[in-house]
Amino acid sequence: MTYKEMAALARTLLNPKQYGEFFSAGVVAAVLEGANGKYYTGVNIDLACGLGFCAERSAAAAMVTDGETAIRRVACVGQDGKPMPPCGSCREFIRQLSPENENTEFLLCEEPLETIKLSELLPSPWQKIG
Repeated sequence: MTYKEMAALARTLLNPKQYGEFFSAGVVAAVLEGANGKYYTGVNIDLACGLGFCAERSAAAAMVTDGETAIRRVACVGQDGKPMPPCGSCREFIRQLSPENENTEFLLCEEPLETIKLSELLPSPWQKIG
């Protein structure tokens, strides 16, 4: 699957919905390609108490449930359908799932194609400082 196809799949998952006074979801969607060649999807969940989680972590949970921890590529889109980079929490979360994830590529722009590696987003991991 190309990055364009991954982003298109992510856009099909967007379904912003307010489920209650303190719970909304579907504003952001992500598609991860595992090192096993499988694709995993997820959407964000926002809770008023701050215990929600991002689309990337939602997709990663499905991936880990399937027995995979290494991620090749990520395409994440916001409510406007445009690619977006991972937040700091997702960067750290993905890094800690597997040492291989330093090479995970994230889609930044579809045309022209622009990607960035996790190692560029987190160049100085806390585990290596000191």
